[in-house]
Amino acid sequence: MTELVTAWTKADLRELVTTGDLLAGGTDLLVQIQVGRKPARLVDISKLLDGPAVARRADELVEISALAPLARVMKELDHVLPALDASASLFGSVRIRNRATIGGNLANASPAGDTIPPLVAAGATAILNGPGGIRRVPVGELATGPGRTVIRRDEWIETIEVPLPAGEEGFRKFGTRKADAVSVVSLAWRWRRTADGRLHDVSVALGAVAPTVVRARSTEAELEDRRPDEQVVDRAMAALRSEISPIDDFRASAQYRREVAGVMLREVLSARARL
Repeated sequence: MTELVTAWTKADLRELVTTGDLLAGGTDLLVQIQVGRKPARLVDISKLLDGPAVARRADELVEISALAPLARVMKELDHVLPALDASASLFGSVRIRNRATIGGNLANASPAGDTIPPLVAAGATAILNGPGGIRRVPVGELATGPGRTVIRRDEWIETIEVPLPAGEEGFRKFGTRKADAVSVVSLAWRWRRTADGRLHDVSVALGAVAPTVVRARSTEAELEDRRPDEQVVDRAMAALRSEISPIDDFRASAQYRREVAGVMLREVLSARARL
């Protein structure tokens, strides 16, 4: 039988963190338990959240609690991070968004996690806490593979720091239905557009096309300091398809994912070009 204990303070959690599985929203963990996982102990950390879920800082950063339900986070963000807002609207069902946390999504380390590509594209940082003190890890370096992260056994994700966008950003997801479905491919982007239409500070991140959410560095290089005309878009699409490494599974083939990723990029660039 699984034992449930509660960490009421950070001091409690420092003592309990290595003794069981951490439980905040539990939307992934409880599903795993239903299909056969049997943790000896669950450590409830949901009571550690006191105060606002979001803090907007003077240094143009937004600090997000890793323990707050996603629905609460998005309400407090009030659309200042459009890409994360778009991903949250497609994240499971309303019931799940009222329980699930960004910290849980990151710790679960699924390459198809919806909130991860916008955070990677934004250059967000995960703030880890533990007996050894604070450790800062870029969100793009947090996962090492499906279900695997660099988080130590005696650490937990406390907050996520996200730079505010200086230009355009967004998120698109392709799945078997609009919401409450695992992504076949997801795409997040962030860039600035100059008066003459050139793109700068280009950042493109994709989910469900590799063992972790990835930055598309070659694609970014094809777009940086260029106007997204037809030839530039074609080169960017070719670069994108060549640098991702999707797998065949029951949702889609690797080749299909490559094609969808390229089409999604074209649609995003074409839509922005018409603005």
